[in-house]
Amino acid sequence: MGETPKDLIDFLLDPGSYPEGTTSVSHIETHISHVFLCDDFVYKIKKPVNFGFLDFSTLRKRHFYCRQEVALNARLAKDIYLGVQPLFRTKGAYGFAACPKGPVAEYAVKMRRIPLNCLLSKLIGEGRPLYRDLEEVGRALALFHRDAPSYKGKRFGGLETIAHATEENFEQIRPFCGVTLEEPVYARLADYTRGFIADHEGKFSWRRKAGYVRDGHGDLHCQHICLEHPPIIFDCIEFNEGFRIIDVLQDIAFLFMDLEYQGRFDLSSRLFKAYFGQESGLFDGALLQFYRVYRSVVRGKVEGFAAQAIDDRTAKDRAMDRARNYFGLADYYIRYFQKPFNPVVFMGLSGSGKSTIARDFSPNAIILRSDEIRKEITGIKPITHAYSTFQKGIYSQELTRQVYCILLEKAINHAKKGRKVIVDATYLKANQRKDFFQTCMENGLNPFFIHCFAAEDVLKTRIRERIREGTDVSDADIAVLENQLKHLEEPEELPSYRVLKINTEDVLHRIIYALREFL
Repeated sequence: MGETPKDLIDFLLDPGSYPEGTTSVSHIETHISHVFLCDDFVYKIKKPVNFGFLDFSTLRKRHFYCRQEVALNARLAKDIYLGVQPLFRTKGAYGFAACPKGPVAEYAVKMRRIPLNCLLSKLIGEGRPLYRDLEEVGRALALFHRDAPSYKGKRFGGLETIAHATEENFEQIRPFCGVTLEEPVYARLADYTRGFIADHEGKFSWRRKAGYVRDGHGDLHCQHICLEHPPIIFDCIEFNEGFRIIDVLQDIAFLFMDLEYQGRFDLSSRLFKAYFGQESGLFDGALLQFYRVYRSVVRGKVEGFAAQAIDDRTAKDRAMDRARNYFGLADYYIRYFQKPFNPVVFMGLSGSGKSTIARDFSPNAIILRSDEIRKEITGIKPITHAYSTFQKGIYSQELTRQVYCILLEKAINHAKKGRKVIVDATYLKANQRKDFFQTCMENGLNPFFIHCFAAEDVLKTRIRERIREGTDVSDADIAVLENQLKHLEEPEELPSYRVLKINTEDVLHRIIYALREFL
């Protein structure tokens, strides 16, 4: 494989090289490109590589795919992709301006810089509600798919294409069994996929004939969506038609899967309503689920390969965890997707809003609240306050252990009888959450966790207001909160798709309404 010349990279790292001027340049390298971020613009050059599914090995090919990238991304990222910038070389020096005898040495895609603080992936990481934004994204993608040209050929998007792709996946992930993939999960994924294709052979061919295979995006996930107004959806696949000319449900399934992988079923619910509200004729529930499974398996495979290539132990472990979560999500789609989440745990620090949301979420649900159980054990009336320091009095470690044992026992018993169960407790510790999760799974239940959080000053303000009103059963005061902040363990041990992390600084009734849509 060829390498991009080091002196070209050095040239592009120099702020003085750029015609429009910039105070700084940052560099991002991927396996197929070098990206240089200036103050207002971005320049992206393709590496001279050939991976089979992608061939940038010659300057002519790189020029062609640069033009393709600009043209294709103009569909959903208008005014972002500005054109193809030739880079010249003469007398051993690179330049943006053409010299009389200087040949073109490389081509770069020039883009306006997208505000990174508006990336959907970043905002999800911050726990933002984003409900109206996802509705706008759903409508934009529905219109894009409606207007995308239907594929008239037979090479892409049919039964043979998907059958080959899925079999290749199972051949490639087989070595991951016992590492990032459990043997029974592998068997379920393979049996489900092969069974679905065998039972629906005609569906794939019919949908291609009916025009549902279209020239789409191919890489619709949260890192490629910027929540401006209108949304900017960028970085579609230009290097391989077969990855982009697909059934529209396969295209949109990637985004559904990516949202759900991050636990944001509330956002996928909004996306679903907005997208299919515009294009209801596209909907096929069974096929959409099939493509969700397919997309999850592909991502699990990619992360598994990535883990093999990483030397750093911490980074390798994180990639392996991501792979396990993707394979776990694919298995969830097969085994649990049609089952409602139950029990649902609302957890987070005192003042995070979890009790307010849990109380108002479902009037018909059984609500198990740790504060109430704690007072039942100690014989204190709910309206009587017994403020204690952290891990002392009613917050002692032994009493806390009893409270969480009772919460788990009651939640299991009620849920197994078919009752909707809401659990309201801080669940600060990984062992508390892990015990709850594993016991639920062993009992055939489908648990879900909603991790509520807010800025520290918001938490303290809420606690002070609650103490002043004196009507809530909770005895957590500022001192308890400050100790909770010191001992909080983030819920990294749980499957990512079973934890919804939500910033509750937004209006709570909006969050409650959105949660009701999928819970």
